[in-house]
Amino acid sequence: MTRRLVSSVIAILLLCGTIGFAQDKISLLSSYYYTRDLKRHEEMKKETDPQKLAGLLIEFLKDRPINRLLPYIIPDYQTAITGLQGKQEWDKAIAMADEMLAVLPTDAAVKKAIDEGDITVVEQNVEELMQQLNDARMAMRQANLITYYTAQNWAKAVELQEQFYAAAPSLQGVIVLADIYLKMQNFDKYLENAQKIMAEVPVTQPQGFDAAFMSVQIYTQKQDIAKMTEIYGKLMEAYGDKFPEGLAEALWNQHRAIAYTLLAQEPYRGKEYAKAIELFEKVVKADPSNGDAYYYIGMCKWQTEGQDSAVAPFAKSVVLNKQTAANARQYLEQIHKAKNSDSLDGLDEILAKAKADLGI
Repeated sequence: MTRRLVSSVIAILLLCGTIGFAQDKISLLSSYYYTRDLKRHEEMKKETDPQKLAGLLIEFLKDRPINRLLPYIIPDYQTAITGLQGKQEWDKAIAMADEMLAVLPTDAAVKKAIDEGDITVVEQNVEELMQQLNDARMAMRQANLITYYTAQNWAKAVELQEQFYAAAPSLQGVIVLADIYLKMQNFDKYLENAQKIMAEVPVTQPQGFDAAFMSVQIYTQKQDIAKMTEIYGKLMEAYGDKFPEGLAEALWNQHRAIAYTLLAQEPYRGKEYAKAIELFEKVVKADPSNGDAYYYIGMCKWQTEGQDSAVAPFAKSVVLNKQTAANARQYLEQIHKAKNSDSLDGLDEILAKAKADLGI
């Protein structure tokens, strides 16, 4: 091959190579673009005003929607949103998050970039990019949720949280839903979510206890005795004489008295008097002024230990003068007359002793 021919072949090869390189694209996720983008980001970070920096970040994303800098961009952008939330500029905070959501590339846009060769898949950066985009979208939606929640726009807050929960059910998600529905006073939806919480968290743990304690109060308003009894049963089984952390002793005793009264009803109706006495005695331990519980203790003792054993609880019921006091007096007088030749002499002493025992 002559020197001229060799030169011609080399020229052709070089020309072909030049054309080939001209047709190849540098991947948007390449180190080349990453280095350039990082330098640009460092320049933007010189802006100390968070709102102005946020504007620069948006302009960057409009110019370079597909990039590897989202883990740096999103935290800076969130700082600006947090600043608006702190100033209670709710509309601006929401608009900022929405603007970021609008400029973030969609999955379809990423696929198109791959199809058109703008992203080289073999660089194995696509999966990382998709995760970063998902994280960025979630961060902006959560920013909106926080804004709506803090602004007490419960309707929008619960709408967003329902979407989050539907996409990724979690215990924390249902706890947030329950909290928002409670603030909305949508008690049916609260109870629905509280049931899910109690199914996963024991009532001995704060989240489980809070769900049970609030639920039983709502069921009380609804006068749903069956549900009250069911949940109170779980609470008393878990705590009994113990006091839940953070709850005032007096308040807990009020609930214990109601709980054990409800729990005593079934054994009392079923003539399981020993069990009923045990529960009614827990009522008066929590609430010594509960005259009705003393009345039922008297009735149970009459059935199991004889009428003499019913005198003291009946007398306490009488002097406490609650709903069952009249019936208690009737039975007390009946027992006393039977032992005292149909006379009520000495009954005052029994009642006086009952007062002394009660400290009244």
